[in-house]
Amino acid sequence: MPYCPKCDMEFVEGITVCTDCGGILYGSREDALAAQKEAKEKARQQFLETMARMEESIEGEKEGEGGIPPANRQSTSPRSASLSTVYVKKSSRYEDMKSSASAFLLMGCATLLLAGVFAAGVLPVSSSSRLIFTVVLGLMGISSLYICIKTRKSAAIMKEEAVQENQETENRITAFLAAHSALLIDQQLKEDAKASGESLAEEGPEELSLKRYELIQDYLITENDLPDPAYVDLLTEEIYNRLFGQE
Repeated sequence: MPYCPKCDMEFVEGITVCTDCGGILYGSREDALAAQKEAKEKARQQFLETMARMEESIEGEKEGEGGIPPANRQSTSPRSASLSTVYVKKSSRYEDMKSSASAFLLMGCATLLLAGVFAAGVLPVSSSSRLIFTVVLGLMGISSLYICIKTRKSAAIMKEEAVQENQETENRITAFLAAHSALLIDQQLKEDAKASGESLAEEGPEELSLKRYELIQDYLITENDLPDPAYVDLLTEEIYNRLFGQE
């Protein structure tokens, strides 16, 4: 059953967003635990890599090299780690919450209607069974409508946050494109390759694309306060497509 690790709640099949915190649900409790374990391991690996880079930087400064050389720039941008997590836009979360609210509304109306059918004695059941079905279905219907109202309120808040996020994302991309062109990106790569004794002309299309991607990602991390690597990946993909998507 869909599970929210933050709220420790399970939901019926078909629900993709937690009605309490608005978070994306996992397929099951086991999936959530596995994802948490994987995230902790990645955080540990990133910490170890950061410490190693800091030691290299200190050693480089002692030798008069001024820190990490350009040839090692790509090591500060672990694309493989960030690609394992897909950033979910708030606009997508809003759509999921809106769909969930509609599902609960439909479920609530249907169960209340069925409760009314039992209460009216339309179906041939005993009086005790009629009372039980009426109460149970009535409570289910009311609960579903309550969740629907609560989810709609959360969706309204999420909609405002989605508009703000989209604007901030577009502003970040516009600012980046104003400061870094495709020509400047390739020029920096040539300088880095020359400093390491390599030739950028020998790189294949896939290697060149990866180096461009990593350099864009490195600029984003250096010039912005972006703690979420998945969001950095989202920005990098969009910027890369705008700079080199026509090739």
